[in-house]
Amino acid sequence: MNGQDYAELLGLLLPPKSYSLNGEQLEAELLAEGHCLARVEIKANEVVNGITLFFAVSLLSDWERVLAQSVDDSMTLQQRRQQVLAKINATRGLSRNYFINLAKSLGYNISIDESEPFRAGLGRAGDRIWTPEIIWVWIVTIDDAQVPVYRFRAGSSVAGERLITFGQNLIENLFQDLKPAHTQVVFNYKEKTTP
Repeated sequence: MNGQDYAELLGLLLPPKSYSLNGEQLEAELLAEGHCLARVEIKANEVVNGITLFFAVSLLSDWERVLAQSVDDSMTLQQRRQQVLAKINATRGLSRNYFINLAKSLGYNISIDESEPFRAGLGRAGDRIWTPEIIWVWIVTIDDAQVPVYRFRAGSSVAGERLITFGQNLIENLFQDLKPAHTQVVFNYKEKTTP
């Protein structure tokens, strides 16, 4: 409803014959209160829509704050929603399979290598000689790494956004956030080779 509709309803709530609805001051007061009620209705709908991530627009920043998400000013609404959704779906795990499945849910095919330092009796000629600290590093190889494309869509985008945006790889931010604190992740991008 708009402010005029609310003003008419408020006028109907007045005691009959006590007020002149044609009075200039009363009409202005009812219209002002009607506009306030219309704004309250809009804000209430925003709160109701904010409960579900897919309809959150003005309350998306609250989702990001609660989930400790960093937001870049150049990110579109779709990118921000995807980042929040990925964080919600991350149930925290430490296994290799957990991170591989998490990447798969984001559309990435990855492999994870955990290198071992060179040890006498175990290492052979031709093996890499890593430092002992390599046990805290894991190397994520992303196959056919492609940058996500976000197209403007009614209901998923807001006015002022570009028609097409090339996003950042969410996988790096997500893995850095979810990895064990004592480890380091190195990303290796492997491009598709054409025969």
